[in-house]
Amino acid sequence: MLTLHTDDACPMKLESDRRKTPRRTMNGGAMAVFSDGPGPGTLSRVEVLDASWTGIGVRSPAPVMPGSSVSLVPESPMWPRQTGIVVRCEPDGQGAYRVGIMSKRRSAVA
Repeated sequence: MLTLHTDDACPMKLESDRRKTPRRTMNGGAMAVFSDGPGPGTLSRVEVLDASWTGIGVRSPAPVMPGSSVSLVPESPMWPRQTGIVVRCEPDGQGAYRVGIMSKRRSAVA
């Protein structure tokens, strides 16, 4: 189940943090498909760490190339599928990788 913690901002700060919008800590898992080319992509279970209006932070068991496309399907049915582009991937010091995803926005069709 994906849980939003609305009373605190994300406690994990990256050394070169360039976020312009505040993020909220989230707990939960998702299945992610990372694709960096015309192939089928790589399926991986990730942990959702935080989210904002512009992006999502996840923990991945394997490194992901910045520029890769990603599609996230959360375990919680209350959170919609998300798509985006990987903008950063850094080791988290615990054998996994912190991946920053910039959300793709869909324009409304008139």
